[in-house]
Amino acid sequence: MMLERVAAETGAYETRVLGMVRWPRNEGELLEFRIRDAAGGPPPPPPANPGNTFVPAFALPAMAIEEPLIINAPVSGRLLRGARDAMDLYHRWWDAKPVEIVPTTTAGPTSAAAGVGLFFTAGVDSHYSLLKDLRRADAPGHREITHLVFANVHEDDGPDHERLLARLTEVARETGKRLLIVETNLRSLTEEVVGWNEYHGAALASVALTLEGVLGTCLLASTEEYGHLPPWGSHPLLDPLWSTEGLSLLHDGVEAARIEKISRYLVHSALALRTLTVCTRTQPGVNCGSCDQCVATMIALEIGGGLSECATLPRTLDTELVRQTRLRGWAQSDSWRELANQLATVDRPELSEAVAEALAAAADGTSWQPMFQRTT
Repeated sequence: MMLERVAAETGAYETRVLGMVRWPRNEGELLEFRIRDAAGGPPPPPPANPGNTFVPAFALPAMAIEEPLIINAPVSGRLLRGARDAMDLYHRWWDAKPVEIVPTTTAGPTSAAAGVGLFFTAGVDSHYSLLKDLRRADAPGHREITHLVFANVHEDDGPDHERLLARLTEVARETGKRLLIVETNLRSLTEEVVGWNEYHGAALASVALTLEGVLGTCLLASTEEYGHLPPWGSHPLLDPLWSTEGLSLLHDGVEAARIEKISRYLVHSALALRTLTVCTRTQPGVNCGSCDQCVATMIALEIGGGLSECATLPRTLDTELVRQTRLRGWAQSDSWRELANQLATVDRPELSEAVAEALAAAADGTSWQPMFQRTT
């Protein structure tokens, strides 16, 4: 696998980071990142070493097809060392064989920019990281988040996408943050050889590395918590390994389980309850309210006392809907087991019974295996 024509450029409205990838499935596909300011301000400066972007972007795909990753550009020495450790983790977790990463040279160190970014989707995890940061604004030594980053890795467009961008813009405006939108074809280019569950953290790391010109730190909001850390694409052991001399990547929020994030932070934030987005099947102003992700969030909000105030979900919870919800995998089942444990501490027997029935129905179909489709 070879990356050629690596470049970064800034125009009047957007910054672009580009690279041409050549591998067995195609002799030349352009990977592109387009970065713009959501408020129409000037685009961020380009990264000094755009070759860094392609290390997390293609380390796992190169392992999947068992080819070395050759990057015709300088790459950070710290990132190269971290990538080797990341591949060792992938090997331990999913039995993928590490490959050699070969840049043209090791890039000289760059100074860190002042900005602090947070990948933000208006979901539970990223809302929690933002609200926690706002509470800590006056703490000694705290460096507050300055930028919210939305990575459109699904290449979404249309009315639903515009409604999501409107929510993100509202949050950025009310919290005084700068919102950066990054459009990329990274997922569609790699999805035939790696699955999103094991790959998404590296994909977001590659997006963060396009922002080295403006960010010195970037946070990835945690899905899991310290008491439950299975192998996963974004993980406190994995995310920091994609750091460079100029950009530190941090896995944030692992100290709190999802139900704690909602009950301790989100239910007390009118902004979060007005903009919360937990699934992509949005209708005008609301989430779908019926998928496993929506229903789980509604249960947690009900336990925390905030469901009746949430503007983007149905404000009442139908226990029959809970009972009939089909869980899509082990991660969803784990989340629902957490809800069941929490419900055991409150007097909601009908809801507890409905959650237990949904979990029982999922017992035989919730295993997940990483996807490595080899093309050689």
